[in-house]
Amino acid sequence: MSKVLTQAKNRYQKAIIIESVCLVVFGVFLAIWQGESAVDFSLGFISAFVPFCAFAYIVFFRKQDFSTKLKAFYLAEVVKFLFTILLVITFFKWFEITNFLLFFSGFMVALLLNNLLPFLFR
Repeated sequence: MSKVLTQAKNRYQKAIIIESVCLVVFGVFLAIWQGESAVDFSLGFISAFVPFCAFAYIVFFRKQDFSTKLKAFYLAEVVKFLFTILLVITFFKWFEITNFLLFFSGFMVALLLNNLLPFLFR
């Protein structure tokens, strides 16, 4: 069982690194193209990416017994869901998001990468 968890931990570690690089590349590309669009896209991307990192940390990188892994998984899902809601509300309330389409495009790109990247490393 620990070999499977170690493999999953390595996959998620690689996914987080690649997704961080994608955030920077997309942000720089949009900043060159349109500066304000880069902020909207990046905030959307961050609102899905940061909760994903919190999820991966809670499940894979905290010290815990194997008997509590399932409990940690469900706890991490709740934390990820609530953290996502909190970030989206915060970004809409305190940042002036002018292009909602780019915000949610960044959010969807991050969700797509969150779900696909760990499976591409098999």
